[in-house]
Amino acid sequence: MGAPSPELCNLWLARAFNAQDVEAAAAMYHPDASIVQVDAVHGGTKVARGADGIRKTMAAYIGLKPHMDVVTHHTTVAGDFAMTRSQWLIKGVDKHGQPTEVHHHGMEVHRRLPDGTWVFFMDHPFGADPSWAVAAPPHTE
Repeated sequence: MGAPSPELCNLWLARAFNAQDVEAAAAMYHPDASIVQVDAVHGGTKVARGADGIRKTMAAYIGLKPHMDVVTHHTTVAGDFAMTRSQWLIKGVDKHGQPTEVHHHGMEVHRRLPDGTWVFFMDHPFGADPSWAVAAPPHTE
């Protein structure tokens, strides 16, 4: 199950989170996809790969009983691939029953499936966070 365009992938993922539907969230990813896990949700940063890794990653988010708001700021399409930049906010409940919020600026690569729908292929949920920015890159020799 993919979205009809790469611009809608983030929205469709948010709707799956808001419905607390692990299978719908996992179905938004290519079977060979990779996703960087978020410390605040997964207890560390590592890369999850493949269908099982994606499903476990989505289950951790759904475990927050989340409400996700998202906006896609930019989309570039090249053939069967697209790159998006998103900003998202998840409000939920942590494992201790306390309210929690996770907010990041993501970078995503999407892939068009043979049926014409789009799914996530590479997902870095905090890959465009402003905290990574520098005033100017260092001098290159």
